[in-house]
Amino acid sequence: MILETHGEVCRLGYLRLIVAAAKTEAHSEQVSPGFVAAVLEESLKKLGQEHYTALDAVGLIRSSVAARNYVSFAADLNLINRQTQRLGDNGIIYAFTRSITPIDAYLKGETKLSLLDLISLKPVEKVFFTWLLLAQDYLILPGIIKWALEHETFARIDAMNYVMEELYPQALTMLLTAVGKRMRGEIMSKIESARKYKEERLKYSTKALWIRSSLYAKYRHVVPPRLEWLVDLGILSRVRRGRYTVSDNILSHKEIVLKALSQSPSKLRENIFTILAPIFIPYTGRPSREALNRELVQTFNTISHWLEGPVKVSLLEMAVCIRLLENNQIATPTMVRDTINKLSILYPDKIYLTPGPDENLYLTKISLGPKEIAQ
Repeated sequence: MILETHGEVCRLGYLRLIVAAAKTEAHSEQVSPGFVAAVLEESLKKLGQEHYTALDAVGLIRSSVAARNYVSFAADLNLINRQTQRLGDNGIIYAFTRSITPIDAYLKGETKLSLLDLISLKPVEKVFFTWLLLAQDYLILPGIIKWALEHETFARIDAMNYVMEELYPQALTMLLTAVGKRMRGEIMSKIESARKYKEERLKYSTKALWIRSSLYAKYRHVVPPRLEWLVDLGILSRVRRGRYTVSDNILSHKEIVLKALSQSPSKLRENIFTILAPIFIPYTGRPSREALNRELVQTFNTISHWLEGPVKVSLLEMAVCIRLLENNQIATPTMVRDTINKLSILYPDKIYLTPGPDENLYLTKISLGPKEIAQ
């Protein structure tokens, strides 16, 4: 869950570099966030200054502080895990996609990429990060998208005022029902402050005084990064500095998008593939049983080898779906889970499922041959 981030953390493409930098030879190896930030910063120094002057984009990494802020954001998204100093579950999913290959090659010095290449997402990556951000930022980001669809074209300052003065207090109130007693006092204090944001803003007699205020700084850290995430995802377009419009592709699917966002967050894992993925990647089809079986086996073997052990089933489901999407095939996590269950019944001596100490279900073994995969 995300409430606040840093105002310069705007470009989602950098997160791919962070995952690639944090991906060690084996899961048992650790890398500190500081090391990942240093690798990120050094990798970008290979780019000439002409890359930066030719690109009109905000949130570009130009300092070690910015690199550390992006690494912190990656931890908020569970791409990396601060406690274990390894890849988080979401980082593992992306680390074993085919989409990461050019990023890996760039970090190893095997290929050259432009700054635009590094910050731009491929269609499958847009699906992945849309799921990730909607899941982790479910209190704020869906509300911004709904508001944007209602207005279609808007100024950044209007979005900032709406989010901080209406959506943000609502998000805090919803959060209050989910936190423990120890956090309730802190959240209540934030709610009281947030309810006065509009009143406080209107006290400033000029725009110049307002944008120099500490409260404006809070607005700037919460809202503009989210608008830029939506630009990277292809949901918004920045028509000029400080002004946005909903992209034509999303507008043409407005009702479908609103339907997906109106459902409970628990349905997002399914909806991202059944409802939203076809908007980003229109020419897709359902995989055959053999294709799904094969991808399941290949993905499990790849991730299990790196983990040197069992794979969490919920992680494996998403990884299989994303890798199938890279082949223009749409499956859902439920389809993957059903496939695992059916195969475990057909071949109980070749597929092992076991509950883990964290109360999640883990797949410990799949040893299917070509005949079993083809069935």
